[in-house]
Amino acid sequence: MADVERSTNKDMYLENSKKTRFEQRNGLPSLKGENITKRAFTLKDGRKVDAEHIIVAGDKISEQTVVHSLNPRNQEALDENSMGDILEQIKQRGVDTEGIAVRKNGIYHLIEGSRRRYCCIKLSTELPLWVLPNDISNEDIFSIISAAQSSRKLSYREVGIQYQKLMEDNNFTTNEQLAQYIGISTESVRKRIQAALIDVRLINLFPDCEGIPNTFYARLSKLQSNANKEGIDLAALCKEVKDNRKGLVIDNIQETQKNILDDLSTILELMTDKTKPTSAWKTSDIVAFNNKDQYARISYSGNGRKVRFEFNRLNQTVIQELERLIKLKLSKMVQEKSKE
Repeated sequence: MADVERSTNKDMYLENSKKTRFEQRNGLPSLKGENITKRAFTLKDGRKVDAEHIIVAGDKISEQTVVHSLNPRNQEALDENSMGDILEQIKQRGVDTEGIAVRKNGIYHLIEGSRRRYCCIKLSTELPLWVLPNDISNEDIFSIISAAQSSRKLSYREVGIQYQKLMEDNNFTTNEQLAQYIGISTESVRKRIQAALIDVRLINLFPDCEGIPNTFYARLSKLQSNANKEGIDLAALCKEVKDNRKGLVIDNIQETQKNILDDLSTILELMTDKTKPTSAWKTSDIVAFNNKDQYARISYSGNGRKVRFEFNRLNQTVIQELERLIKLKLSKMVQEKSKE
């Protein structure tokens, strides 16, 4: 079989890709095929090391393996929701891609493969590993982590936390310094640092919290900033969101994640409004009715950016017609903007 090379790409997050390369030469068939006990790794300095192939029994994984301290995967976020992409697969056919570890004092420290380790513990299934010499450097370990993300890429937040550590270790004070050191754009660094700075209480509201879309982080950062600006306690905000969703079943993780983000926005807005005096809103009747309990009102926020319509005791047919007209008008507006 021909050699297969995999090297770090421009997203490598802990080494300068222009001066640092890590290659894995893999002439291996599937684990289901021929039994091979050695594998050559070419590290970033060109040194070649042999890894030994071992298999840890399912009932021994917890006592014989741990996750390496340099592995950036958020272990607290590992659960059945976040393992949905591989748990059933491993249950049906076992692990077909080895993890990577170093052996220290008789314990295997997983550099890569902590998600597979979680599944194997849960299913009592064998965990295959490539075990590297324990004298490889931290730089080599960082390179291996970046190059060998075989199951799922690290989230912006997980990478951002590593960036924060790297900035501290090198006494960097700006994103520009770190970006130059790593060899990626300042904007890439900024987005990941932004994700790392989001309060963990907001992150933990989501099922598969390290699997949320990267686009969520900017909105969460803005929500957190607005809450702090308005003096809204994040613990209270999170409790409101949890209470609002109590008893709801998670049928679709992606849809649930989106709904939680929307709930955060809506509930924060309501909590913010409660902290402001009622006079901040100006309300007037759209139409005057003879019945004092019947009304149609419009309210404007103090800054004029928010508008509310309130109806009471109107015929259901009228309500449906009003809703139809609003949808028609807004849909037309969206179509016109899309043509610009």
